[in-house]
Amino acid sequence: MIGWYISKVLCVAVGVLYPAYMSVKAIKSPTKDDDTQWLSYWVIFGMFSFLEFFLDLILQWVPLYHEAKLVFLIWLAIPTFKGALKLWNDHNQKVDQYIEKFDQLIGKLQASAEKPVSEKKE
Repeated sequence: MIGWYISKVLCVAVGVLYPAYMSVKAIKSPTKDDDTQWLSYWVIFGMFSFLEFFLDLILQWVPLYHEAKLVFLIWLAIPTFKGALKLWNDHNQKVDQYIEKFDQLIGKLQASAEKPVSEKKE
């Protein structure tokens, strides 16, 4: 056990700083493979962070949660493991279903916002 504070610092370093650095390098590289790896990482990381936000009050009481999170982030981020790419390839069809529903919702909201105020009152 490495402690709560050190685990959180390492999670930020492994989960944000290193991937940001590697994403900049990927943008500048001529190949597409590393771009796909890091875009996959950020999508997975974003979904994980969103879920963690709502579960934080529960997760803080789980023993070794931050250490487990650190291991998960290392697995996601380190290109040797390609964890983010593996998760993306295994689950992107399910994500596509949610994206399609979200696009429909956004389209409805945009259409509603574009209606003149006089039409909305009727």
